[in-house]
Amino acid sequence: MDLLGHERYLAAVEADARLFAAAMAEGDPEVMVPSCPEWRLVNLCTHLGKVHRWVTQIVSTRAQERVDWSALPDAKAPADPAGLAEWLLRGALQVTAVLREAGPGVPVWGWAGEHSTGWWGRRMAQETLVHRIDAELAVGGTPGGIDAELAADNIDELLANAFAPASRAFPNRDRLRGEGEGDSLHVHCTDVPGEWLLRRTPEGFTYEHGHAKGDAVLRGPAAELMLLVNKRLPDGRNDVQVIGDDRVVGLWLDGLTLD
Repeated sequence: MDLLGHERYLAAVEADARLFAAAMAEGDPEVMVPSCPEWRLVNLCTHLGKVHRWVTQIVSTRAQERVDWSALPDAKAPADPAGLAEWLLRGALQVTAVLREAGPGVPVWGWAGEHSTGWWGRRMAQETLVHRIDAELAVGGTPGGIDAELAADNIDELLANAFAPASRAFPNRDRLRGEGEGDSLHVHCTDVPGEWLLRRTPEGFTYEHGHAKGDAVLRGPAAELMLLVNKRLPDGRNDVQVIGDDRVVGLWLDGLTLD
């Protein structure tokens, strides 16, 4: 798949951070986040705000090694909902500003296969999108306004990062190792370009773009597929068509869980 472009990713960070901040300002900071069972809304907000500040530090210093979270500026989150919302948005605007100034081609440390500011722009767009959805679910809303092309890109980015040997963010990835007979999965977006065939291998897994027959199929709108793959699909949403063995679908959804 073609990337959506550096500026489009940064604009998505800002838009989704504003939606998250709105949910934060109106919600109860202590409400549990159903899609992140161990977190309350305040924990989710603090996490995302620190991630934005962490990436700001990586990019602004042109770091070539992992930056320690303990050294981040402006890392203490306020206690009140309005303050939390403002703090979150401030961090989001800081990270988009440094990424916009740097452009997509600057080499910096990253935790997957690519080490560049372009990779971080894409990663921040997808991180912010998923956690905006988490915040909306926490305050009782239904995730909406998900751009279909960004949703398809989310699936593609997740696969690329999970496939990278250096990536440590997928705790169940080793479960995908195997000969793979009868275990291939075809994922097919029905509203925008986006198709992938996933196969298990003794070393891990492989994936390829395009239409191909799998032992099981996930087929539906990109936003619905993205929510399912990220385990954010609310109850009652059934626009994703599952064809074939549910065991195969469960294997891949579990193996591709992003920590």
